[in-house]
Amino acid sequence: MNHQSPLRSKKEPSTLVRPQYSPGLLLNDDDLTLAVDYTRELNRMLFKSLLGCGVICGLVVSAELECGKVVVKVTPGVALDCHGDPVHVPKQADVAIDPSCGVDVPPRLWVLLRRYDKHCAPRAAVCSQDDDDAASVCTRIRDGFEVSVVGTAPECACGCPEPASTANNAFTGATAAAAAAKAANGKAAKLNPAAAGTAATDDSVTKASAVSDPCYRAHYKGECSCCTDDCDCEWIVLARLDQLKAGTWTADHSVRRFIRPILMADPKVIEETTTAPKT
Repeated sequence: MNHQSPLRSKKEPSTLVRPQYSPGLLLNDDDLTLAVDYTRELNRMLFKSLLGCGVICGLVVSAELECGKVVVKVTPGVALDCHGDPVHVPKQADVAIDPSCGVDVPPRLWVLLRRYDKHCAPRAAVCSQDDDDAASVCTRIRDGFEVSVVGTAPECACGCPEPASTANNAFTGATAAAAAAKAANGKAAKLNPAAAGTAATDDSVTKASAVSDPCYRAHYKGECSCCTDDCDCEWIVLARLDQLKAGTWTADHSVRRFIRPILMADPKVIEETTTAPKT
């Protein structure tokens, strides 16, 4: 079958570039580095386009008072930052805050996560008769992670908006406990009115609530969120901690963006079929 000639076409290069080797080619360091960079940039593009940013699994937050210190604990898990890079926490991470050291601990805390690169394994880059003149370079880059506990909501981070009922309130004592219980029961009632106070497990209900959630709406509409160069938020919100009473903390994970792969219908097709003009 012959391909029909187009009425008009346009070609432009992508930002992805991969090396091409051939016999007898003298390779430079940038040739080998390009092979790694191509794979990394391809993975980044796919991850942030398919999933966006947020927590993939694990990374559950809790806080306890131990020996006068507020110890924030984060379980092992994996997340994606806004650039599409994975953040791996291989074992439980504990962050201790000691009020006796002059640290003012507010009744509301935010737990954040980000990745960083650690350059290591230095090696001599050139041969030299004088060992003192031999230059060395790092030959490995190890992925690392950082857990940070802050007292104010981050201005730029990957997460979901706070619930309107709790965004501007400072919870303390029994008032916070009652409000948390009421909010949990209200959320369950919305998901399953016949079983208020119990967790909803129906997949269709969970998906429907995610589609209508402002935190995920752009994703389900098929929009490429966080795919531009101006997206430089490096922090990922894991949870918000509220102090119920002295020494007792509760974690609210509704402020984190939870991401998992899911098969779904094309939202554009649904839009076209539901809004098509009648003939």
